[in-house]
Parts: sequence; C-alpha cells; structure tokens
Amino acid sequence: MRIEFLGVCGGLLISQQALAQTDSIANTQELSDVVVTATNGIKSKFRADNTDIIGKGQLIRAACCNLGESFTTNPSVDVSYSDAATGARQIKLLGLSGTYVQMLTENIPNLRGAALPYSLGYVPGPWMQSIQVSKGASSVKNGYESTTGQINIEFLKPQGVDGVRANVYQDSELKTEVNLDGSIHLNDRLSTATLLHFENRQMDHDGNGDGFMDLPKTRLGAVANRWLYTADNGAQVRWGFKYLAENRLSGQKHYKASMREEMDTDWDKGAMYGSQIKNRELNAYFKFGMPVGPGVYDEDQQDELRSNIAFVADYDRFRERAYFGLNDYDGTDNMVSLNMMYNHYFSFRHSLIVGVQSHLQFLDESLLNPTPWLDAAGAWNLDRQENEVGAYAEYTYTIKDKLSVVAGIRGDYNGYYDKFYVTPRGHIKWNITPTTILRGSAGLGYRSTNVITDNIGVLATGRHITFERPTALSAGAAAVRGPLNPGSAYGGYTTWMVADGGAGNFKALNRMEKALTAGGSLTQIFTLVKEEDATLSFDYFRTQFYNSVIADQEYSPNDIYIYSSDKRSFTDTYQVDFSWTPVERFDIFATYRYTNSRMTIDRPDGSTALVERPLVSRYKALLNLQYSTRYNRWVFDVTAQLNGPSRLPTQTGDLADSEMSPTYPMFFAQVTRKVGKFDIYVGCENILDYKQKHPILNADDPFSAGFNSSVIWGPLMGRKFYAGLRINFY
Repeated sequence: MRIEFLGVCGGLLISQQALAQTDSIANTQELSDVVVTATNGIKSKFRADNTDIIGKGQLIRAACCNLGESFTTNPSVDVSYSDAATGARQIKLLGLSGTYVQMLTENIPNLRGAALPYSLGYVPGPWMQSIQVSKGASSVKNGYESTTGQINIEFLKPQGVDGVRANVYQDSELKTEVNLDGSIHLNDRLSTATLLHFENRQMDHDGNGDGFMDLPKTRLGAVANRWLYTADNGAQVRWGFKYLAENRLSGQKHYKASMREEMDTDWDKGAMYGSQIKNRELNAYFKFGMPVGPGVYDEDQQDELRSNIAFVADYDRFRERAYFGLNDYDGTDNMVSLNMMYNHYFSFRHSLIVGVQSHLQFLDESLLNPTPWLDAAGAWNLDRQENEVGAYAEYTYTIKDKLSVVAGIRGDYNGYYDKFYVTPRGHIKWNITPTTILRGSAGLGYRSTNVITDNIGVLATGRHITFERPTALSAGAAAVRGPLNPGSAYGGYTTWMVADGGAGNFKALNRMEKALTAGGSLTQIFTLVKEEDATLSFDYFRTQFYNSVIADQEYSPNDIYIYSSDKRSFTDTYQVDFSWTPVERFDIFATYRYTNSRMTIDRPDGSTALVERPLVSRYKALLNLQYSTRYNRWVFDVTAQLNGPSRLPTQTGDLADSEMSPTYPMFFAQVTRKVGKFDIYVGCENILDYKQKHPILNADDPFSAGFNSSVIWGPLMGRKFYAGLRINFY
C-alpha cells in the first residue's frame, strides 16, 4: 500500500501543497508531489535528517495493536518493558531511554509529561497512517526536548476515503482488541473521522513460576474524533479530541483489588503483594493554516510555492492514581501548548520559518514511600508549575538533487528554573552522486525530567527513595532521624535527613538535563541484480551529556538515590543497514548495531565510577524477509533478532558484583491472506519461547528491600500465537 508522504509545518496541517512546502527539513522542491512506499528501516531520500519512514503497508505487517508493538522489528528502535509490575513499554533510541526521544503526534509534542511511560500503549496501531523515526537532532520548530531523536505519528485523516474499517485481534494470552474507524465527507469543505479502540487482557499468567503475573491485567478504551474544514483560498482548520481510560492490575498471582486494605495492614503477616494503576487522559487540539502572499514560481520545476502562516493549540490532561505494594503515587498533569509560525519562501532554494511557542505545565504530584521494613518513610509533595515561552528561526537552502542545508536556533525561558536556554541545531544533506548520500547533524537538547514517572519502575521496588546525592552520607555528614509527614497514614515512620539539605529535597534537584548529539550517515544505492535494487547505509551518532538525572540503584541495597550529575556521560552508536529487493515483491533487510553507553555514578567511599549504562544492549542484529504475491493476496513476513548482552545493575552496592545478561535470539512470523474486503492474518511472536527466568528479584519476599521488578533485560512473555481480521467497508 502506498501512502502519501506529507510534509509538516511545525505540527500544523495546512493544505496538501502547503504541507509539502513547509517541511523545513525535507527537500521542499522534491516533496511537492512525491509518493513514498515505505519499507522498514529505509531512509527517506527527501529529508536532510536521518529519518526512517514506517508506512501503512509496513504497519499492517506488524502484529496489532499499538505504537510500542510497531517497533518490534525496527532496526533502530528497541522496545522492552520498563518493569514487570506496570507492564509499561519503553523504547531505546541511540542507546538511551525513550525519555530522551521527543514524541509527537502530527508534529505536536503532546506525548510527554506524566503520560510518557504509558504513551506507547496509548496509540492504537490501526489509528496510525505512518511513523517517522528521526535519529539525532531534530527541528527547532518542535521545541528543545529532542536529545537522541524524534518519533512523529501521523493518524488517519478525516479527508480519507469514506467508509468504515474494523480490526479484530485475539492472541493466546487471551488478549482481545477491537478497533473501528470511519470517515465521511459531509460536503466539499467539511469532513470528519471517528476512531474507536478497546482492549482487554484478564489472564492470570505466570509463565516463569515466580508467583507473580507476567503482565498486568489490562482494560483500556479510547475514542477520538477529528475534523477538517477547507476554504476556497486554501486555508484549513482542523480540530478534534481524544479520551482514554485504562485500568491495570498486577502483583502476585490471583491478587485482586479488594485485597488492598489487607496488604496495607498485614504486609508482614502473609498478605499478597499487588499493584494497581488507573489512568485517564483527555486531549484536544485546534489547528489553523493559510497560504499568504504571492506564490514563487519556478519554470524548471513547473511548480509554485506559497508562503503560509499557521497556529496550533493543544491541551492535554492526564490523571494517574496508582499504588505499588505500599508505595502510593497520585499525579494530575495539565499541559497547554501554543505555537504560531510564519513560513516564507524567498525562492525555490531559500526559505525561512520563524515562530513563537509556549508550553504551560501544571503538575500536581505526590508520592508516599513508607518502606516500614527499613524504619524509613517518605512522603513528598512534588507539585510544580513549569511554564516556558520561546522563539525560533530556521533557514533552509536547497539545490535540487544536490544539497540541503538547514540551520535553526531557538531561545526559551523556563519560569520554574528562572533561566534562559539557547538551542542551536543544524542538518546537511549532500548528494555526492545521484546514488551516494551523505547526511550530518548536530544540536543541543534540553529536557526537564519528571523523575518519578520517567523512572516509574523504581516504585515497584522495596527500597527507600531519596532525592539527593548519596555522597552526603558517605562523606560522614551528620544524620538526623525525624518524622517527615506526621499527618500521613504512615506518620509514625521516620526518614533519614542529612545536615546539608535533607532527604527528599526535591525542589533543590536540578532536573534540567542537557546533552549534545552529533552524527550522520552515508548511504549508497547500488545494483546487484536489477538497477538500484540495493542500499547500504552506515550511521554513527554520539550523545554527550553535560547534566543528567540519575536514578541510582547501585549505591545501596536499601535505597534508590535520585540526583543530578554533571560528571561524564556519553553514548556512541554505530549501525549498518542493508536492504535488497532481488525480485519483485521480495524484500530483504539486515542490520547490525553496536552501542557503547557510559555514565558516572557516585560510590559509598565518596568517589565516582564511570560504568556501562545498565540494561543497554551492546549490540543487536536483525534480519527481516518480506514477500507478497501479486495484488498482495498473500503476504509473508519473517524476522530474526539477536540481542546482545547488557550490564545488570548490582543490587549489593558493590560494582564488583555486576553481571551481564545473556545473548538471546528472537523470531517472529506473520502470514496475511487477502480475500475481497477481508484481510486475515495469523502469526507467532517469540517462536523459540525464550523468557527471562527471573524478571522479579526476591519474588518470594515482596515486602523487603531486595524486591525489585525493574531489572528487565529480556522477554517477559513466552511464545505467543495470534490471529486477526481486518475488514474494509467502502
């Protein structure tokens, strides 16, 4: 299936022509009428940045059913579970957590904040039209948060073909999903689309026999409604909303929510351990775009470009109520994003985008971390307002089929820190020959961390959480015991406070991370059997941190210290991709990636240690084979992965006890049969039934400091069969 590759206007969808014109990173001259057939891992030929495009044709070859599962066979993005309690999926790009990836929906940065740990599961696969994965620095138009890259999701459009589409999915773990979407043109100017999603998984599954459910029981429902109005002068107005509700329940096998009170009172008398998460999210957006001024016509191109103005407003409210054993978390995140821009074309070669942007965040957040078995309690009020306002400019110079240069800069004032941040970024694409393409990019990235939700897995441990550098205790600072929150349910417990500021001094924590990412790629298109049937690409990127926030599990067996560090921290990533189409409709894709990721942590003797970043695979190899018969009546997809070892965080406080995870393979297969308006697909994931044997440490003693469900390096679930049915009513 072919999909139209739409350009972007700082997150604004204007007209089809304006969309193609206003992507300042893309080669605007080529994008005006290009149609892309997206294949997994293939770079866009028309963009200056390092972007892989996953199109609809590729998405339907992935097992249903959400954004996280769409990356299962992607060469650049790794997907795993953050912990065995929440079941939240996380991605890694360029060897770093997905928290360093700017997540966008139609170029709006709204997959952020408290919702970020769960956001991969909140974008149903059938809702998506395409995914764009950009490695390295991204455009300054979308903010300063991108560090390792950017992932942008394009949803199904209201202006799509009138009709109704359905997708029903069932797997061997008794997970059921139902997706419905429909669009209708009410008249020549107004169209709308409605998207529905429901999933349910209630199986009490314990495949590794540790007494805990492998994944939470989950029930999720979501609805979205999208509108488009097009005026005669080319102006467009888009608006819509999405609402989502989800409940997750996990813990020891057969745990029920009704057992919560018993766990709170009888945790030391044999009560069952459990956790529950209740999430609610509402999102609403408004977009306006209009071409302005005279057009710029080029005789050689036989095309005209129009300058344009655009405005976008986005509101997102996310509510989470959760407990993990005795740890309580309560958060409400209200965010408003506003973006106003003007895109001016001087000629087909020269264009300039200028704009102003603001982001308002009002976060009500509290954490209760009693850890009574350590005679230490913690209760934190983490409420804060973090408001930003900034301006940006981005210049693009393009010589068709030869050269694209993008230079951007933005400045932002953050009221919470009372500081001004400058973010320069640049891209270059040079077609050395028609078949040899060189890309380079560099740029700063800033990110104000949400230390709890970014590290949600630490709540499912038996350790005491402290917001401070552990070196204060190791240096022999005077320790004082006293009540932290006498009015709480656990007011009788105490916390450790040190003389130089006190445990839990959250307000003093510098949560603004800063990093420089630079790198590039060399792509060669060549002939093996038929003309230009093969592509070889080499990527290298380095991310250098100047300040980072660390959730340190390796300092003490009883504590997790969350602190900021300006010590040495970097990640080097090398990747080689090879794609080949030896015969029509048969695609071969292979990749190998090596990652060297290091960070500095504090040690009990007052020193620091540069260590391999935990739970980052040193290498990954992937082979994907795709074959389809004529008219896509049959589609076959097979993927093999080899996942390299990663360093496991020590649980004793002694780095000498660090171990490496084993190297393990993963195999996936899917077959799709098209019959009229029906697509029937069956498949199997993790064919060899490989599982991490002990994903939960000290599972037999969950109310202890040694309990930990966040040391996840491999699959939690074994072999899984699935089947699904797609129906198109046009």
